[in-house]
Amino acid sequence: MISVKDLKELLAFENGVDRITTLALNVDGRRFPKRDDYMVVFKNLVKKTRDALKAEPIDQEARQSIEEDLTKMDRYLRDQFNRNHERSVLIFSCSRKGLWRPFAFPIPLRSSLTVDPRPYTRPLTSLLDQYERTCAVIVSSERARIFDVYLGEMEEHSEIFDELPGKVQDPSSREYKSTGEYGLAQRKIERRSRKSGSGISGGEYGLAESRIERHTEEHVKKHLRRVSETTFSFFEDHAFDHLILGGQAEILAEFEPMLHSYLQSRLIGKINTDPKLSLPQLLKETEDLTQKVEWEEKDRIIREIAETSQQGGLGVLGRSATFDALKQRAVYRLVIQEEFQAAGAICPVCNYVNGQPGACPRCGAELQPVADLNEEAVEQAISQDAQVYHISSHPILDVREGIGARLRFPLSEAAPASEGEAA
Repeated sequence: MISVKDLKELLAFENGVDRITTLALNVDGRRFPKRDDYMVVFKNLVKKTRDALKAEPIDQEARQSIEEDLTKMDRYLRDQFNRNHERSVLIFSCSRKGLWRPFAFPIPLRSSLTVDPRPYTRPLTSLLDQYERTCAVIVSSERARIFDVYLGEMEEHSEIFDELPGKVQDPSSREYKSTGEYGLAQRKIERRSRKSGSGISGGEYGLAESRIERHTEEHVKKHLRRVSETTFSFFEDHAFDHLILGGQAEILAEFEPMLHSYLQSRLIGKINTDPKLSLPQLLKETEDLTQKVEWEEKDRIIREIAETSQQGGLGVLGRSATFDALKQRAVYRLVIQEEFQAAGAICPVCNYVNGQPGACPRCGAELQPVADLNEEAVEQAISQDAQVYHISSHPILDVREGIGARLRFPLSEAAPASEGEAA
């Protein structure tokens, strides 16, 4: 799973005089049903890159390293990469310096191949900017688990266990703490054990019980402070956008005030759950809350676009108006309804959108066929650092071709209605 930490490591990569080859490849099964289909795109990118590099003042060893990068990428895409639900691949390679970092994502990227002295991280930074990352911290009085939830996947990064006072080791226990990057050293979990017939008087027992209770309370506070510090360290490395807390209400009431103010401001909700739940169960509970919050946010954005979509406003709906906004690089937020997928044609000069190829009625240039106009809009938005929001369905987008945008500034002129766009 990609993170800000990965980006920092790539930016810090010291390559000297060598070149780094960066491949972003769209492998979306809806556009490229077979492996050979996206391999054709890759081959074309390689050919264009080799032609462009002929005039570059690159020494022979550096050229050999680039060729090794391209060969390794070809082999990886053919023999190792398993697409499954992934829709894009991003690879950073410098064979001469031992750099090889392949990533895959369930969202599309614009295909490109770049050879440069530094890693071409723009596709990666765009991805990190557009898709929000959630951290889920599931905590109890003696245990905590920290998860990274991103692009529909949930990855556990650490588990913290601090046994409560009054425990004895249970040799039959088979539970072990995971050794995550942000966890403690591995140790066997201990369980409670009670003994009867100790001969302790009632008064002495009461005092001892009180001391144990106070000690237990301090122990729980120390445990929660450690979880809070670990969560903040995780935030510094991964810069997540949202935080979800899980656990019993009384524990969360004590834990939340211990969080750093940066984390408190990112808290979007709480779930009543237990750290011992399985990963699929925790993922479902986390996703249910995340999807509810995301729907509310997307609904607010779409309604804001609709309210400001009058002429000269900061909102546009429908393909033609949205592509005009993309042409003027005015798009701040793009909203896409995923079920609206339509082939069409687009003018490479003025971005005019039509249902069929032919001459552009605006400038006369030849319209170029596009397999999915909405996918083209997403790629253009990504290339100009706009935020992209995908949504399964929305009543406003249902009647406006499934697309719209919030603008950075008003368009210079009103866009004509596109084919099939509701008035």
